[in-house]
Amino acid sequence: QHTSSPGEPAFGIVNAESITDGIQNCHMSLEESRLRLMPMMKLLDGDDNYPTQNNGNGGIHVNYSDGKIVHEFSECIERTFRSVDMLMVRLADSGLVPLDTRNNNQGEDNVYLLMASNCIFKTSEFVGHHCLTLLEADSLDGPGPLDDRSSISGEDGVDIQPRMARLAELAARVSHIHASLVPLENEQKDEEEDEDTITPSTIIEAYSQYQRRCLRTRSKPAISSVAELRRVASSQNCFLSDLLDAERKRQHLQVSLDEDGDDHEDGNGMDGTTAISRGQPHAEAITVVLGEASSLIQPLAAWRDALSPQSENDNGICIQLQQLCQESMEILNKEAQTLAATVGSWFGTDQRGVATLDHDSANSKDATKSDLLSIESSLEEMAFLCQVISRYCLFSEQTLANNEDNGGTKTDSKLQDLLTEQSLHYSTLETRLATLQFNQALSLASPQLIELGRPLLKVPSIVEDAHFVCVRAIERAAGTRSERAVWTVGHWVCEVWGIDQTSGMMGGDGGVKGVYPALMQGVGCSGIDSEEDENNNDTSETRGDAMGPPSKVENAFAAALLEAADEAGQGDEKGGSNPGSAPNSAPLSGGLSSFFRIGEQGTGLQSRIDAELCALNGISAAETACTALSRLFADLVEEQIQQESTSAGTGNAPPKAASMLTFARDELASHSRSYHKLLQQRARALVAHLCGGDDLFDCDGRLCLQNLRLFIEKEVYNLDSSSFRSLEGEDRLDAEMIGPVRRSQIFEEISEDKCDAGVILQIAEAMSWKSAEIILQVLLQGKSNFNEWGALLLSKEVRMLQNSYCGLVLGSAEHYSTKSANTGSSTSTASILIQFERVNQAVSILQLEKPSDWLSFSYKVGESNETNLTADEIQKIMSLRVDFSE
Repeated sequence: QHTSSPGEPAFGIVNAESITDGIQNCHMSLEESRLRLMPMMKLLDGDDNYPTQNNGNGGIHVNYSDGKIVHEFSECIERTFRSVDMLMVRLADSGLVPLDTRNNNQGEDNVYLLMASNCIFKTSEFVGHHCLTLLEADSLDGPGPLDDRSSISGEDGVDIQPRMARLAELAARVSHIHASLVPLENEQKDEEEDEDTITPSTIIEAYSQYQRRCLRTRSKPAISSVAELRRVASSQNCFLSDLLDAERKRQHLQVSLDEDGDDHEDGNGMDGTTAISRGQPHAEAITVVLGEASSLIQPLAAWRDALSPQSENDNGICIQLQQLCQESMEILNKEAQTLAATVGSWFGTDQRGVATLDHDSANSKDATKSDLLSIESSLEEMAFLCQVISRYCLFSEQTLANNEDNGGTKTDSKLQDLLTEQSLHYSTLETRLATLQFNQALSLASPQLIELGRPLLKVPSIVEDAHFVCVRAIERAAGTRSERAVWTVGHWVCEVWGIDQTSGMMGGDGGVKGVYPALMQGVGCSGIDSEEDENNNDTSETRGDAMGPPSKVENAFAAALLEAADEAGQGDEKGGSNPGSAPNSAPLSGGLSSFFRIGEQGTGLQSRIDAELCALNGISAAETACTALSRLFADLVEEQIQQESTSAGTGNAPPKAASMLTFARDELASHSRSYHKLLQQRARALVAHLCGGDDLFDCDGRLCLQNLRLFIEKEVYNLDSSSFRSLEGEDRLDAEMIGPVRRSQIFEEISEDKCDAGVILQIAEAMSWKSAEIILQVLLQGKSNFNEWGALLLSKEVRMLQNSYCGLVLGSAEHYSTKSANTGSSTSTASILIQFERVNQAVSILQLEKPSDWLSFSYKVGESNETNLTADEIQKIMSLRVDFSE
């Protein structure tokens, strides 16, 4: 009999009865559970002669399902475990089980303790055996283990996965309780005598394999569908992507027929057709595999992290349960990587588009429209593959505490290798596809409408197409979550929009290597070539689709025009350039002076003007496109910095990915400024040809700026008050000075809505700059005499010119907002007024009462001589006042 030590509860008859009742309750619970689960155990063991239920009409088999079986097992084992737990409480109250597990030799010879140990051993064997049977059993509802995905949805309302985890936990806990009661020497002896003894390690191994079977069963349909498609493609001696393309065409045809039928029935069907994308079986299969693995790993990780011992006795069981979670997660991760890597290795060999780009150069002439569609579909799937794999690798790295095996290698090495291979392959193929699409856009370039409702406002299609191709490539590359892919595409985009014509990026036969040389050669600015192409080629696809086979960009007229433009470029640069310090300054080859001299035979002046206005719209659109692309990279920079700061915690050095994206952002912003400068130069050249250029001294007055020079030269500014009143009349000034400007051809072209808002502003600035230069040149000649009344007259004439040019911009902006229903935009004319700053200074000097007033009244606009008169010019202006000269 056990002798109580001081501080321990006394072991008496009351405690003996309590322990005896606990043992009896445990045996009763064990036997009831055994009888209740016996039919299901026979069913799971494959015995068809399991007991039946009697419903009054004879025995019938019970209709079990996965959910019902797991529910019954869970209830029985829970009740059995509660009886064991109650027995352990009574043993502890009696002092037979010490609170300190390190002193576990008390009561070894106590008969009640031996009886309780024997009862708990039987319970451990019962729970362990039934738990292993359930973990290793096959589903009654389909192939694979008992799992949530194989049970009939909504029939039982039982979540199988949590209950299976609870059963494994109870089995481990009962086994741990028995091990704590039996001395270590006896336990080792029992294990040597009976190798079939269920231990916590056995439960952990069985549960890990159960999770592996669940993952394989859930992934099998998606992988099998890919394998079946590969088998069919192999039997037909074609690529798997060919089967997908054929199915997409069939669905597109069916949708078109259905829409035509609806049009005939209703009389007013939709104009557009429903967009049908090609299937992505490889991406779908890998998404299913990694998604199912994540859904199984995440609850285990949450369970592992939530386990914490409530007392010192719980340390052992918590460690075992954490080991169960960790080993199950590692097995799931390893199996998911094996399955995903297998499917990923199939992708490249199953895609015709990938094979086409791998074997053909970027300038291949053999690519058809279907090839480009297949290539783009393959890249879409490849980009999504990279994204899914990258996200899972990040998830596994954050979730699995120990991401290395016993050999020290990372357990996610298979997926990392696959991700590296796919991202490198994608980067190469993306730039090749973008180059093919850009060359296709060059071959089909023509003037296109900027917006509906403005039929004469056109832009070269190459600008819009290039912007669309670049945005698609950037967004697709960003979707891969691969830094290398974004870097590569960003470099290609910068070269496409760059003004460096020596770049070997494109390598086209016609010498067109980007948007800038295409605009300088007038590609897509004239509708003559496009009309001929439309007669020879049926190309009714939208800009978003890949277009027909690329043709050589060989245009003898364009080549001769560019050559002549280069020869005449120096003269234009002297007369129409505005010196500045913008980076990547755009050269003037292909300027307007050469444009109007070359090709006059056989091509009307109006056609050349329309082509040049279209080119100016294209330059303005290119400036806007570069700005938009720069902002797109700026958003990517911000996202990259946030991601790396979140993952790294503290970053002492700027992230490499962000620095590369920053370079692309700044480079495109520099290109935008270069296009702005080019637009300014071309607008001034257009004004010089249509309104009067540098030959104003030998003019006949037919052009508006020539007429302005003649008007200023003939105007009398030495007046009295009566002469001033007669000469300042707005009717006279409007008829003789402003009227020719408003009736000029360039004003008429703008009034016909042929120019974009940015082009109109640059033309108005150019005309303002030229008008101010004309007035200053006439004044600095010293042939005009002024008095105070004449200065007032000149001031009014200058204001009327300013109002005319500002009205041109504001009127077009109002017209644009009316047509586009856009009333939120505002237009600034400050850039026009600043062109008259030097003239305004001259007028202010002429209006002085005495020369000394200029010292206190003088003003300067900035530090540049472009907006301020020099000292020599101020002296010449003052000398025009007759009263000053005296």
